[in-house]
Amino acid sequence: MGRPRNIIVINETYRELAEQFYRYLLRLGYNPKGSRSRYNYLCEFLSWLECQGHSQIENTTPGHITAYYNYISGRPSKKDGGTLNQKTTHSHMRIVRDLFIMLQNEGRIKTNPCSTLKFPYPREENPERTVLEQQEIKELFEVCETAQERAILSLAYGCGLRVGELVNCNIEDIRLKEKILIVPQGKGNKRRVVPLSSGVAKDLADYYYTEREVLTKGRDYNAKETAFMLHSRGGRMQKGTYNKYLKILLDRTGNEAIKEKCITIHSLRHSIATHLLEQGIPVEQVRMFLGHSQLETTQVYTHISKKQIQNLMQ
Repeated sequence: MGRPRNIIVINETYRELAEQFYRYLLRLGYNPKGSRSRYNYLCEFLSWLECQGHSQIENTTPGHITAYYNYISGRPSKKDGGTLNQKTTHSHMRIVRDLFIMLQNEGRIKTNPCSTLKFPYPREENPERTVLEQQEIKELFEVCETAQERAILSLAYGCGLRVGELVNCNIEDIRLKEKILIVPQGKGNKRRVVPLSSGVAKDLADYYYTEREVLTKGRDYNAKETAFMLHSRGGRMQKGTYNKYLKILLDRTGNEAIKEKCITIHSLRHSIATHLLEQGIPVEQVRMFLGHSQLETTQVYTHISKKQIQNLMQ
């Protein structure tokens, strides 16, 4: 997220509000750098209000928000002088929305002026996401020959982790007694907690207590390494190795229909999201499970209908 520069907020109350919003973002789990970028975006909105003669945030109306949307949609980019792209415009408006959510939660305003406004998230055409059927996932688990292979499937499918989250997963992130997995810095540097089913917790425990210790004997092992998943030489498992293990499992099934699909380790994340929805799990819960900040992103990943999205957002 690019951040606006040279934004000066004169109103002391607005300056304090911006700082309060920054601390609010930190409590939500955003890292300091990302929170500071959002703080700067908010300062542009507050500075714009000042220029319009509005000095009390509580008196902001939907009309003010719409006028700001029109302004930000047309103002030149401070990076290249061109018009802001639609995603950047949407990011500005999302931060304005989050500000009023904070104020409403704290009881400082009764009505959120953004609640009746819609600023559609710009979506470029995305390639169709390839997923495995539930029976095909079952086949993958059935052909596992080691606890490590089951643990890889349980992290990628059972926990729905992104590839980068798989690579960065550490021992301390997995709380087997509590049956949760902590993603300290997911996409957007946002922290989330993933619940572990009994089966997933067992798979992870079996690998950790029976096979990981053997892998620490490899020549690449570092005593300070806290990676949960190690490759055969004892180093942190990387994206390519995860995909290598998955390809072995796909081939081992002997199922030509599975082997013909363009399946990667990230496809397992798409698969669990789709399967959760098929089982009737509410879209909002799936969004939280995946760590999406936008409901529309969950729609892309899971192929849910526009009607479901509209019903949820009403």
